[in-house]
Amino acid sequence: MKKFLVFAAAAAFVFALPSCKKCSTCKYTYSDGAGGTTTVTTGEACGKKKDIDAWESACKTSAALYTSGTCTCDKS
Repeated sequence: MKKFLVFAAAAAFVFALPSCKKCSTCKYTYSDGAGGTTTVTTGEACGKKKDIDAWESACKTSAALYTSGTCTCDKS
């Protein structure tokens, strides 16, 4: 009976843990052509590591399309 309780407690603990989803919020800054800069912040994206890496790569690609564009992402 003790073994069953230990197993049940371990199983409950595993399912109670938060999922291993990663989250990232990116923003890219680019020259607006009038001597200033514009910063665009994306919404938070959460998912598997490969999905977040693709999200961040898309931000960097978008930023590269603009003159002097940069992309920074904050993971949470």
